Amino acid sequence: MEKKTLGQRLFINRDFGLLFWGRLVSQVGDGIHYLALTWLVLDLTGSGTALGTLLLVSSLPMVLLAPFTGVLADLWDRKTIVVSMDVVRGLVILALGFIHKQGYLTMPILYGATVLSSLCGVLFGPAISAAVPGLVKKEELVKANSLNSLSRAATQIIGPVAGAFILGTTGYYGAFLINGTAFLFSALSEMFIRFPKQSRQGVQAAELNPAAQFFRSFQEGFHYMWQNAGLRTLILFAVALNFLSAPLFNVVFPYFGKEVLLLEAKQYGNLQAMLPVGFLIGTGLIGYMTKKYRKESLLSSGIILQGGISVLLGALALPSVYGSVPLLWLLAAMSAGFLLIGVLNIFINVPFQVTLQETVPDHYRGRVFGLLDSMVQMLVPLSMGLSGVLVDNFSVASLFAFSGIVVAVLGFAMALSRNIKLLYAQGEMAEAEAVAEL
Repeated sequence: MEKKTLGQRLFINRDFGLLFWGRLVSQVGDGIHYLALTWLVLDLTGSGTALGTLLLVSSLPMVLLAPFTGVLADLWDRKTIVVSMDVVRGLVILALGFIHKQGYLTMPILYGATVLSSLCGVLFGPAISAAVPGLVKKEELVKANSLNSLSRAATQIIGPVAGAFILGTTGYYGAFLINGTAFLFSALSEMFIRFPKQSRQGVQAAELNPAAQFFRSFQEGFHYMWQNAGLRTLILFAVALNFLSAPLFNVVFPYFGKEVLLLEAKQYGNLQAMLPVGFLIGTGLIGYMTKKYRKESLLSSGIILQGGISVLLGALALPSVYGSVPLLWLLAAMSAGFLLIGVLNIFINVPFQVTLQETVPDHYRGRVFGLLDSMVQMLVPLSMGLSGVLVDNFSVASLFAFSGIVVAVLGFAMALSRNIKLLYAQGEMAEAEAVAEL
């Protein structure tokens, strides 16, 4: 048996390790940038509407273009996409810092830079998701996705803390400088990754002109996804769950914390930090859980339990409860709920990602992940806007309870879905074949 080095034991192999560290550095920089951008917009305009508009603009490329950038992830060289997009993002953010230092930064410039940066992210995402299965063995996909979740959780904790410190000591110029440099460092790390050779099945460049080839490739990707009953069912469930869950923790709960409980920013920040802490705990447990339980069982059970916890959080939002329970106890109970939701989020997302990576052929993978990203995100702006109206007309307790019950019902439906069971069976067959080849 080949003896592995410490780095290989921790980060699977050299190539995935380079990808992990590059993404970790850029994601920390992104967290710093997000905080700096939020405060800068408020400094420039003093308007919550301006901030909301900027966030909306930043989300539109994902909603509108992700299906098409997924096509490019299958047609173009993925390493070129990954490295060049990080270089462009780094240069754009460094340019923002320079413009701000010269005193010429305006909202139109911020809008343009944010859209360009978001476009780079939309191209980057499907290319990375499609490439990961080629960087590791099939039996290592759970660990690879767990490490990606660990990176995301760590940056959600480190980014805001580091951002507050850097913003207080170096100002906006320092924050932009650090984030831009982080993306360039990530690109440098990715240049040394040996990306796998891509499968080129399907439409060839010689057959059609570039535009026809692009739209033919998009059509083939959508057709593949929609004709696969298990894949189609899983994605539709994901869209419904994201529609229900996203506004709870981005609109409804912040409203409850600030306007009803009158929490201080630090108290609310501590509550929010419980989600990424839960991600970290879930990352440590997911390898054991996937060996002990079937992936589809983890997925559906995690969703059902998340729905139940949402109902319990709704109970804490009842006036008869929060009005009679000491605030410290209430915060402790909500922190526990957020922590558990974070753990369960890993139990849901890692099996979901691994199954797609195992069952979708390489030459369709970019398109499927691009379509998935777009479909999951496309209804979020609508759900955010709708939740803002609902929170003004219904109690927070009723919104949490209703959403939690529907999420739990969807979890039970997924557990009973024959199509999803067949999809996961395909993934297990692919994993077993990979093990047999060793």
